[in-house]
Amino acid sequence: MKRPLALAVFLLAALSPARAQDPATAAKSSSIAGIVVKEPGSEPLKKALVQVVAEGQGDSYTAATDSDGHFRIDNVTPGHYRVFIERSGFAGVNARGVKSDVNVVAIQAGRSVEDLVFHMSPTAIVSGRVTDEDGDPMSGVRVLALRKKSGKSAREGIGTAATNDLGEYRLAGLFPGQYWILAMPPPDFRDYERQQKSPPGDNQPDTRYMNTYYPGTYDATQASAVVLKAGDEMPVNLTLVPARTYRVRGVVTGVAADQKAAVELFSKGGDSYRVNADEIGPDGQFEVRGVAPGTYQLKVSSGAEAQSLTAHQDVNVVSADVQGLKLVVAPSFAISGHLHSDSALGDLTQFVVNLRLADVPEDAGFFMSQDFFGPNASVDRQGNFNWKNINPGEFIVQLYGADARRNFYLKSVTIGGRDVTTGFPVSGPLILDLTVSPKGGTIEGLVTEKKQGADVARPVANATVVAVPEEKYRRLPSRFATGSTDQFGSFTIRGLAPGSYSLYAWQDLEDGLWYDADFLRSQEANAIAVTMEEGSNQKVELQLSPVAAEWQ
Repeated sequence: MKRPLALAVFLLAALSPARAQDPATAAKSSSIAGIVVKEPGSEPLKKALVQVVAEGQGDSYTAATDSDGHFRIDNVTPGHYRVFIERSGFAGVNARGVKSDVNVVAIQAGRSVEDLVFHMSPTAIVSGRVTDEDGDPMSGVRVLALRKKSGKSAREGIGTAATNDLGEYRLAGLFPGQYWILAMPPPDFRDYERQQKSPPGDNQPDTRYMNTYYPGTYDATQASAVVLKAGDEMPVNLTLVPARTYRVRGVVTGVAADQKAAVELFSKGGDSYRVNADEIGPDGQFEVRGVAPGTYQLKVSSGAEAQSLTAHQDVNVVSADVQGLKLVVAPSFAISGHLHSDSALGDLTQFVVNLRLADVPEDAGFFMSQDFFGPNASVDRQGNFNWKNINPGEFIVQLYGADARRNFYLKSVTIGGRDVTTGFPVSGPLILDLTVSPKGGTIEGLVTEKKQGADVARPVANATVVAVPEEKYRRLPSRFATGSTDQFGSFTIRGLAPGSYSLYAWQDLEDGLWYDADFLRSQEANAIAVTMEEGSNQKVELQLSPVAAEWQ
């Protein structure tokens, strides 16, 4: 009967402000020490680099493990730190064997953190040769290792390498799991020759080497997965065979005769990218050759850095040439703005303002455009900023750069007095007015877990705590706020804008999965509702939220 009371006292102590150190304790230096072990087997791992990096702005420290796997760092400034472990051929894992790159540790004044244990697991290697239909080696082929994104059918690139003159490649540092191997041939120089008019009756199809998935298919859904275990070196050879490709033809209008235009073709799947082989003719005609079946975005751009002309259109290539496309370029423009504060902030140059499309692809893919991230603008001492070469679209604004330990948040985004914080359409030049406030809310708390058969809940270290904003703000990544628990299960989240939030605590979750609407719907029953006011400070206790296997 005494255990629940003891836990309550522990939780209260962890959430309460630290008491003043007595002079003898304060005079001692703080330190951090522990061991790095290899899994499975928990064997000491020497030559591992231990990096102890302060959260926000502060001191950082490094050490290497000795022959017994031990490390020690003395004279550490009190604070919260993220500990990164690096060793060639290994990846950091947690006690459950799940990949874990970051560990959070709290260092108190005059106290030593001893007996930390960090785990690492050997990574795997995929190597092999890429040859053509005659068995000859192919050099310059880009080989990718892809894995499935949590809860989605989409795949993301994890490792990449190019083949040498013998057709050999090697993909190292792969965490154990399931991968798909993709070979992407280099550009075909026939597509960069000036197009000659074909003689009458010549209907020979175009053939090119195409992106090929192991064991030898152009269709990602037909690819075979390679299952890697810790320490594996898996041989995977691929043969590329020419296949039928098609042409995309059209006309661009609005480009002056003395301006040079470029045509780019981005795969919607993110696994290919083409530029036009032939310059756009004086009549605006263009042709892109060697295009494999798939869904693409066609983008045309022209002009100088200070002023560009652009147009884009979605294109679907099935089993025939695509013809008759018509693109009308529109001039780019500038967006300017002013950042000010509702309190005295001092130097505004600490901030960077980001302008991003409101709706971006779920995955940037291997080939990505600047549109995925959006341009950044520095703020001068008077609070002025601007972006050049902006094209029409719907945008959101985000504010970065302030010290993470302080409670800054973007209070408002307006155009002519109209609030556009959640997004705004842009078709020409405009002026934004941004207000930043240092009165963001703070949430402090503990994450606990009560395992089956246990009498009391225990604090959870290295859990990710996420404050998810209400629905209308979920297209704004900066409205989501995160924190990580230290060895005591404690966390702090700062810089919260006023409003309603759902709080979650997760372990072994892919970074950023909380932006996924389907995942959040699956977690609604686990949420703790919190309402924040400007400058408020709340203390909470969270239970670790279970995550279904499909999202892990």
